[in-house]
Formats: sequence, C-alpha cells, structure tokens
Amino acid sequence: MPGRSGIAATREMAALLPSAAVLVVTMVDDDDSVYAALAAGARGYLLKDATPTEIMAAVQTVAEGGAVFGAGVAGRLLTQAALRPERATSPSDIALTPREHQVLDLLAGGVSNKVIARNLGLSLKTVQNHVSRILDKLQVCDRTAAALRARGMPPRQH
Repeated sequence: MPGRSGIAATREMAALLPSAAVLVVTMVDDDDSVYAALAAGARGYLLKDATPTEIMAAVQTVAEGGAVFGAGVAGRLLTQAALRPERATSPSDIALTPREHQVLDLLAGGVSNKVIARNLGLSLKTVQNHVSRILDKLQVCDRTAAALRARGMPPRQH
C-alpha cells in the first residue's frame, strides 16, 4: 500500500469505525506482523496464496463477526497459546473498547440486543458485532457466560 502500511491502515479503520471487520490479505508471514495486525484490530489474516474460495469464505466469516487465520498462521498461534501460562481473565484484564464495556454492562443486566441498540443509538447489526467481539475477547461461548464473567463469576462449564 503506497504511503502507509496495512497495519497502520487497519489501526486507522478500527479507530474510525470500530464495527469494521478487517481481513488482512498479505504476502508477509512472520509472527510480528500477525500479532501487529491483531493488535491493530484485524479479525483475520490470510496469505495471498490462499485460493479464491478460501478468501471469499474468510471475507464472509469476518463480515459475520468471526475470525479467520490461514492454516500456517493458525498453527503458530495455537502453538504460542499452548506455551502461555493459563490465567483467569476478567473484563478488566481484557482489552475491551469503551463501547464494548457499555454493551457488556447492558448485556450483563439482561438487556436484549434490540434494546441495547436503541439505548446506545446503534443498529442491531452493530450491537451483534460488539457482542460477538466481546464473546471472542472473553473467550466465552454465550451471553450468559459473558454476563457471569462481567459480574466477576466464573462462566459455567459445558
């Protein structure tokens, strides 16, 4: 990208439009670049040698609030995660945005997505995106587990 790096562009997009779903498609395959992209707000990281089908599926997944990583990147992330010491996390330990904290507080109070959208002046889709990111960041599977985590209680086990 002439004039700026993809990481800088991702950071700018995330700051200007927090609900933007950014998928990085690049030739760069080093850990520092992957982590920098994630820290900047990317929801996915694929190498340019991915097939058109893989790229289209990744775009759709990221647009729907999911996260996508190419096989090599995902394998390295899993290896790094396995080497990290396990520790409990609370919402204050996780880098939630101020808006995500607002959504989580309302969610923990039992408020529906529709009412959260109305209260915060957001679209329903934007609230759904925030909830999806909150679940991802808190590493929980549903709204109830996120609410429990927000209230300082461990999420239930499945």
